Amino acid sequence: MDRSALVRLCDHEVRELGYACWADARGSLLTAYRTVAEAGPGLTADGEPARLVLACPELGLALLTTDQLPPGRAPLPIRPGPAQAGAAVLLPGPGAPCTGTLLGTGTALSDWVGPARLLSGVLLLDLPGAVDLSAGVPVLDAADGTLLALTAPGLRGLPAGLLPAVPVAGTLLDTPAELAELLARNALTAPAYGAALNLGGVLRATARQLAAASAGPGRITDLAADRVAREDGLAGEEPGVALTVLVGEPGSGRTTELAAVAVRRAGGARALPTLWLRGADLAAADESVAPAVRRALAGDDASGLEPAAVARVCEAAGRPLLVLLDGPEEAPGPLDAAWWARTVRWLAETGVRLLVGCRPESWQPEFGADQVRLHRLGPLRAAELERAARRYGVEVPPGPVGPLRLRLAGELTAAGVPVPAGAEQGELLTAWLDLSCLRIAERLADEADRPASHRKGTVPAAPQPVAPVTVRRLARTVTGRVHEAARRMLGPGQGGLGPQAFGELFPAAGGWRRAVLAEGLFVPVGDGYRLAHEELGDWLQGLHLDLDAALDQLLAASGPRPVPRHRVGVVEAGLRVLGRLRGAAELDRRLGRLARALADPAAGPQTGWWAARLLAAGLRDSPEPAAHRQLLAELAERLAGQPGGPADRFGPAFWDRLPLGEEARWELLRVLVRADGTDQGFRALAVARLRAAGAAAFAPLCAWFEDTSGLPARPGATVADLAQDLLYAHRALAVDELTEALVAAAHPRADALLTVLAVEEPSALCRAVDRWSHDVRPERHVAAAVHGLRVAPYATATGAELLRFTALALLAREDEPALHGAALALLVRDPQTRAAHLPAALSAYAADDPFVTAQVLGTALTTDQPAVLLAFEQRLARPGGGAAAVLRVLADARPAAGGAPAGLADPATRLAGRLLRARPERAELVAEYLGRRLLLGTAGPGDLTALLGAGPTERPAPIRQAFALVLATPGEGPGEELREQFLDRLLAVERDPQVLAAVLERVAVTVERREGERARALVRRIADAWLPGDGGVAGLDALLVRCAGRSAAFALLLADWPDRVRPLAAGPLLERMRAQVARGGDPQYAAAEAERTPVRTVTPGPVRPAGVPVPERERAHGTL
Repeated sequence: MDRSALVRLCDHEVRELGYACWADARGSLLTAYRTVAEAGPGLTADGEPARLVLACPELGLALLTTDQLPPGRAPLPIRPGPAQAGAAVLLPGPGAPCTGTLLGTGTALSDWVGPARLLSGVLLLDLPGAVDLSAGVPVLDAADGTLLALTAPGLRGLPAGLLPAVPVAGTLLDTPAELAELLARNALTAPAYGAALNLGGVLRATARQLAAASAGPGRITDLAADRVAREDGLAGEEPGVALTVLVGEPGSGRTTELAAVAVRRAGGARALPTLWLRGADLAAADESVAPAVRRALAGDDASGLEPAAVARVCEAAGRPLLVLLDGPEEAPGPLDAAWWARTVRWLAETGVRLLVGCRPESWQPEFGADQVRLHRLGPLRAAELERAARRYGVEVPPGPVGPLRLRLAGELTAAGVPVPAGAEQGELLTAWLDLSCLRIAERLADEADRPASHRKGTVPAAPQPVAPVTVRRLARTVTGRVHEAARRMLGPGQGGLGPQAFGELFPAAGGWRRAVLAEGLFVPVGDGYRLAHEELGDWLQGLHLDLDAALDQLLAASGPRPVPRHRVGVVEAGLRVLGRLRGAAELDRRLGRLARALADPAAGPQTGWWAARLLAAGLRDSPEPAAHRQLLAELAERLAGQPGGPADRFGPAFWDRLPLGEEARWELLRVLVRADGTDQGFRALAVARLRAAGAAAFAPLCAWFEDTSGLPARPGATVADLAQDLLYAHRALAVDELTEALVAAAHPRADALLTVLAVEEPSALCRAVDRWSHDVRPERHVAAAVHGLRVAPYATATGAELLRFTALALLAREDEPALHGAALALLVRDPQTRAAHLPAALSAYAADDPFVTAQVLGTALTTDQPAVLLAFEQRLARPGGGAAAVLRVLADARPAAGGAPAGLADPATRLAGRLLRARPERAELVAEYLGRRLLLGTAGPGDLTALLGAGPTERPAPIRQAFALVLATPGEGPGEELREQFLDRLLAVERDPQVLAAVLERVAVTVERREGERARALVRRIADAWLPGDGGVAGLDALLVRCAGRSAAFALLLADWPDRVRPLAAGPLLERMRAQVARGGDPQYAAAEAERTPVRTVTPGPVRPAGVPVPERERAHGTL
């Protein structure tokens, strides 16, 4: 028994006090309290100064510390729990080790100076023969050597002949902090196994396993050191859930990410237990990952470690065990949903966490997506690519790639092989494979040229340099054998090479096996071998794949055992090889077959998966994507036919990655936006593409104007609406180019958007109009004329100048007289050119020029009112005449400076009055003219007289009614007071029931927009003016109730008539309504009821002579 952990304690006079033992790597000592109870200062431990840290008489223990743990000494592992009675114990003692038996535990009374202590859980040891009764001697478990207790002779109250010992751990619930920290440090620095397994034992076992594991072509630490910092990588040390799945394509760096996690956990200041497994470490009989974990934990010094026990220790220490599983595709059997379900259950039961790195197709949602955190690893981003390229000394590639390609390019560059930045996958892998085979050939040549054994004392001959031709010949042989290995990997299995096949191709004799393994081209995995890089393996096997036979097998409705999905990389490589060697036309034939299989409703889920995955890969990697335009169009139409449906393989990301021309891309997007679900991913793609392409995308988007197909994601909207929205929202990208694209589209929607731009972007449209007016194309001149007039009201000073140049350019073209009107309209709007061109514009207006409208001439009313009014009057005298437009312009015109005298109507109103006298049928238009002026506040007190004359009753009732309706409609403008005055003037002389009824109905409808007093006054005035003759009162009564039944506010007005206001003369219907309201009824409902119930008039019957008396009805009985 090694007694290096035993330490002699002495006082300052070098008197022996007892013993202690090393407990951690800092130099801490554990001893029985009896040894230090009466000790003074100057304690020494094996002659070195020691300091008392903790005296714990209630436990019978004491904690000492020295400067450091002496060399050659090691702490004793402390057993975390209580020992079992009957266990064999070992006391290393100062003399020969002593063995005995633990009989049990008891309670004892302390014997040291000070208050008496009752110690529970004291171990009772039965030791044969004479034993040194010194205190503090460690008591070890004879089976595993862990520390159980420290001897404490002298404790009282125990059976005679037994040696008491105070336990070190597991005696009190409230362990002092210093002792608890010591126990934690001991568990970490003094490994123990078996029943006493502690964290130190677990960490040592997992560290040994990690050191022996391999990742890719090298060790885990080498691969982790090669990691590229990336945003989508795994950060930190601890996955937050029981199962985390890291998915990434071959070459994306997922194994490197796992290796980096393992190194961060194992190499930090707070080491975390981590195991590394490969898929090949799983056995076909494993029902979950637990058996593989058990095998990984097994070893010479840690034999018998159970995963459950290891998990408990890790959980108790707050450091859960993490198992890293790389490449589950290598497993000898399929890992189905049941396997994953049992694994997740085992993880939940034990607290172990599992981090899996696999290909995207190896993880399926049915494996338990609700209990798994899925982490996706994509290509390196731009900044990450730049950093990685600098590290490897290569140029930054133009497109997104994974870190493996950069690493291989770096190896080629370091070897002096030039690698262009845009090298394709096949070119890069071919060059790297040639370099590897050349290096293997050099190793083989060196092996063949190695000198034979020589006699002792003789100097061996120097090796002769190998001829380059010999190396090249060997390299070709190596390359041939590697390709043969790839062909054999295509057979049944998981893409590996069995030991027999590997031995045939790369025998140990001649150094073949050693050379290919040393060069890192192949790596041993499980009981076989694989190519070191998965991307290389897929590409190399794809070179030799019989693609048509593979498609026959994959798309067959039934057949032998299904091909594992992770083998899809080989078939994708075969498609790439076909396209590169035989052209896109041959590839399109195979892709068409895949498309038909995907559309076949009778195809099963496996067939559909393979068809979708291979079709997506073939289209993405095609050397000439434009050759598949018809196929892409059909696929887009199929997606649009099932909007919001599953489009995992053909979602926006797929279409975005296709290297297509802008025209073809936007044509496909036009169809694909109809496939959008609630997330509107294709619309987002269109927005991103529009922002990226800028003005180049405007013309293809304008082509969408012809598509009136509906968008299921936006009910009521069409594809054309979406195009309009996108162009308007992104006009700031290049507004001048947008105007050019819109005018070139020559579509009504394009014209509508140009009209909107006239308001929102007047400067840009003024520039466009100026350009079009100087263009050689006649259609551009028409566009300049039309849109120049539309933008003119919104043009600024600079824009107005451009419009002036436009108008002069149009007017100068004598061969286009149809556009002269538009030019004159622009020039009349411009105060600088109005005087010179107004006569011509007036003539054009008189000639019904479509460009010179009343609105155009209205701009000249402020400066040339007489001439413009004369032109208007002459035009109105003709049939048609556009009276509505003229009156609208006159109503909206600002009063001219120095206009009509106060109290008199201005010339425009007098013109409207003459029009009304000449054309009474235009009364409604003239009344609207007056209402518009009242709303704008430009009407004058004399306007009503100018329009209707001094005696309004002289005008026919329809004319008066038109004006009364306008005046009875309240507005919100500054002319409301004048409106009320005009209405009062009309009602003062109005007696026609038809006019009064119309006014009353309008008052009832608009009563909420008037003050109550004014509304009651109007109703009272109409009632007083109502002629009583010929049933007039009954008509008024019916009208009031009918209006109340149609307007709740008016019904409330009639029902709540104040006493201070003279009441209305109530007819029978109004009385019935008021009676029902008095009984608590709703006023509007009461009015409706009163109107529905007819009023019956009771007439007295004729007087008859007396006859036989008849009993009263209430006394009658029987029947007649």
